[in-house]
Amino acid sequence: MPPVSALKSLSPIPRRAPPRTAASARPFARVEVYETLEDARPAWAALAANVSASPYQSFDFARIWFVSLGAASGATPLIVVARDEADVPVALLPLARAALGPLRLAAFLGGKDSNFNLGLFLPDREWSRDDLAALFAEAARRARPRIDAFLLVNQPLSWRGFANPLAAAPRQPSASYAYATALPGDYSVWLDARASKDAKKKMRKKRARLEAIAPLERRCAASADEIDRALAAYRAAWRARAEVIGVRDPYASPAAQEFLARLARERTLELHTLLHGDRIIAVFGALPGINRLCGLFIGHDGDPEIARSSPGEIIVQAVVADAIARGFVEFDLGVGESRYKDDACEIVEPLFDSAFGFGPLGRIAARGFLAKQGLKRRVKQSPQRLALVNRLLAPFRRWRRAAT
Repeated sequence: MPPVSALKSLSPIPRRAPPRTAASARPFARVEVYETLEDARPAWAALAANVSASPYQSFDFARIWFVSLGAASGATPLIVVARDEADVPVALLPLARAALGPLRLAAFLGGKDSNFNLGLFLPDREWSRDDLAALFAEAARRARPRIDAFLLVNQPLSWRGFANPLAAAPRQPSASYAYATALPGDYSVWLDARASKDAKKKMRKKRARLEAIAPLERRCAASADEIDRALAAYRAAWRARAEVIGVRDPYASPAAQEFLARLARERTLELHTLLHGDRIIAVFGALPGINRLCGLFIGHDGDPEIARSSPGEIIVQAVVADAIARGFVEFDLGVGESRYKDDACEIVEPLFDSAFGFGPLGRIAARGFLAKQGLKRRVKQSPQRLALVNRLLAPFRRWRRAAT
């Protein structure tokens, strides 16, 4: 699917903000809270056609997530829409509500499967720290039952050149960075900027070693059978990897498998496969957005004879080449540090977390959340601390694998 460079607005929205008056000291006049996606759809469609947001903020991604992973976790929609005095939607926060004991919490929908969390904010409207505090306070008050705290993670400072208005609120760095690359018009230019002559020679040898046995081909799953086969190969690769490194397969649950299958069948998710003859040796899942292809997951065959030829690296390069050919100008490998991301991406994108708490319990929850996220960052950004934590958790992980 080619990138969409421009979308026609279903409801034309003014591109310039009206001047502020004493009667309208903020960029919004009122706030609505919707508890179903369908009720929020008109405002969502109008804003999505006029703002810069990632594919994780698309209506279809939200719909599929709520009926699969969201439903399994007990999360329900909480879509916050701010409107100006002319009743024009100026902002939308795509959130999910959940309970933790007596606490009523809200977070960006998508959970760990949303790499980039953003609100949909109409351009050319200025949002101050006080404006944002007022927006969340009004959303908390209007929700039924009332929200105690909004806990917001992995927010980019900007997206496609537009500053994120939520960055004006108090914030702290997220636990991990995101990794992206700018795509020139020619794949050879991209590859030359990232790989030395020696590195390219080694990659050619790896490809030749595989092609001596069977031909290599990148393909995008299209039919239902191809989608099912690609997802089965991905799950098998992850199960094998999880057993080796001692972590839980993130897509082992029926709800997670339904989530990926629905995304792919409804063409919200692209499934790129690397075929070695008839055998799938690598799978790359990506969400196409406006001018940017967002990597969601990658998995490859763990067979030592296959793995030694770096099928993961081969498929990433093949997907980049295809993205360039289709006119994308940006590509990312999501959130989290890994060597293969360093090899493909020259852009390290900082992310931030923030929290808004209301009432005594809500303020305690917000402070506790930020403290936990800060500790997580200190561990993940220190190889020594991370190694220590992994050693401490190893017995628990072995017990959990045995129990499942």
